[in-house]
Amino acid sequence: MLTHHVVRGGEVGVSRQLVVVGVDGSPASFTALRWVLACRRPTDVRLRAVHCWTPVLATGRDAAVNGRPVLPIAEQQAQARRELAQVVAAALTWTPGGGTRVAVQQQVVRSPAGPGLVSQAAGADLLVVGHCRRSIEVLPRSVSWYCVRHANCPVLVFPPEMATRRELTPLLAGVLA
Repeated sequence: MLTHHVVRGGEVGVSRQLVVVGVDGSPASFTALRWVLACRRPTDVRLRAVHCWTPVLATGRDAAVNGRPVLPIAEQQAQARRELAQVVAAALTWTPGGGTRVAVQQQVVRSPAGPGLVSQAAGADLLVVGHCRRSIEVLPRSVSWYCVRHANCPVLVFPPEMATRRELTPLLAGVLA
């Protein structure tokens, strides 16, 4: 396990490992969050679940074309917070003992996903993200690729195939140990 020895006022203490997980609602990011919850004890890790969002800005013409009004930015941010809270609650529910093992700090960041996650992972011990396959996605433009290229900490990427795994703990139990 990665730990840091911190000196404060002549005392040496041990701070817990910081793991940042990118949560975008995709099955791969949900699996990544579940895996961190399943593999860690509360004394081992500080877990920060991060959801990045960018506001939808539209003109009256855009609303007329798609038939839906664009929500005010404050409401879009509140919706992003609700979505993150729902994903974290679901991950805790689906993780055996997850609700008692790790406290999850939830962070909603107004930023494109790649730069936002890298920023939130500054000083972290590990950044965990899910990779989604999209028909229009080109690898160098993906969030996971951005994180691997720009983060200052190790990055663990869960591929889409991992989202179908039911039991995660034995699969990668030694990665954070």
